[in-house]
Amino acid sequence: MSQLPSSFRDPAGYVFEQDGELFRQLLPPGAASFERFTESGLAQRLMEDGKIVAFSRHTSNAEGFVLHLNRLPYISYPYEWCFSQLRDAGILTLKLMLEALDKGMILKDATAFNVAFQRCHPIFLDHTSFELYQEGTPWRAYRQFVMHFLAPLLLMQKVDLRCLELLRENVDGIPLDFASRLLPWHTWLQINPLIHIHLHALMEQRYSLSRKPSHKTALPKARLLALIHELHTLLSSLKPPKQCTLWADYYSKTSYLDTSFAFKRQAVREFCEKHKGRSAVDLGANCGLFSQIAAEFFELVLAADFDGRAVEELYRIGRGLDTNLQPVLLDLNNPSPDLGVLNEERSSFFSRTKADIVMGLALIHHLRITGNWSIGQIVALFSKLAPCALVEFIPLDDIQVQQLTRGREQIYQDWTLENLCAAFQTQYAFCKVIPIPESGRSLIELAS
Repeated sequence: MSQLPSSFRDPAGYVFEQDGELFRQLLPPGAASFERFTESGLAQRLMEDGKIVAFSRHTSNAEGFVLHLNRLPYISYPYEWCFSQLRDAGILTLKLMLEALDKGMILKDATAFNVAFQRCHPIFLDHTSFELYQEGTPWRAYRQFVMHFLAPLLLMQKVDLRCLELLRENVDGIPLDFASRLLPWHTWLQINPLIHIHLHALMEQRYSLSRKPSHKTALPKARLLALIHELHTLLSSLKPPKQCTLWADYYSKTSYLDTSFAFKRQAVREFCEKHKGRSAVDLGANCGLFSQIAAEFFELVLAADFDGRAVEELYRIGRGLDTNLQPVLLDLNNPSPDLGVLNEERSSFFSRTKADIVMGLALIHHLRITGNWSIGQIVALFSKLAPCALVEFIPLDDIQVQQLTRGREQIYQDWTLENLCAAFQTQYAFCKVIPIPESGRSLIELAS
């Protein structure tokens, strides 16, 4: 048995792994609440609706009893989501809160890490977050909800999409006083930021400095329901900002001829069909044109890009078409590291990500030139992720590469098709070059 490092905070239970399967140990402090959760029919209904990870009672032991959990294909973290993913995860949390109250229960936690994505659909992870509700009890997780969902969403909308990165530095949620300082002054004149962020932060500071014992205020259920409905309406009304980013409309500016681009699409399709399997990773996916092709042949396609608006478009497409895409916000120059207590609570992107194939189309010249990666580092990136790869080589004399080098071509004289293939062959036994007609570019097919 191996307890997950991320599962240690809850006295009601913990998650562990054994023989490749996931289990949840229920401990005595959570037994009564869990019995109500199941006997009320709430658990079954949420599983049928796909709102919570499915489970079954497995066995009993000296500590209590054990649940067998369905394993999700991939776990991404809130700082790897786009605006709409974070918003939809918050809306799911509020919907669960309403359904729990209807059955005499309440959510004791409202962290964004209790939600994951199954392709493009949010799903709740923590079965021990549901506890018995007592009339007049306030929602203890309200502050946590604001720090994990509302504060970052308002910062992304009113300041900059890149404010999401603050969640990576603040895994317990963005502090309210910090969020209040970052939000523009005019948000003091807007009712929702004023109440939930600015005044909330002032009250928190006031009571943290006070030596008087905290006064417990009763909150009637009707007022609690009104608060949840208000938050639900607020989150549902939030729209992604129309922020201009560098790569969101990349394909509208591509220098490919129609025939060349059609050839590239067909080559990608043939590669994916040849290696079809369980999972694929598309690095630099942009709006997901080639990720959608891969989704026809793989059960899960991680479509990764560092541009927030591009990932937003990926998510919109995935939700609309209900495909096998799962968007991931990823900066390859600074991928998600190990974080949290002892750097073990949240694992790095590379330790979580293993696939059957990996694609890097119109990507690696950016790593070499913009990121100053070595060719060896580029090879290591692909070999870490999958035994088969498809990458696109764009030479120095290409107009788009020339825009990147801007007279520094001498620094990148090693950037040749021959050098790149030789480097890849140190990790991949099979290496095939596929020239893209009328473009000067090539695809490189690799297999171990």
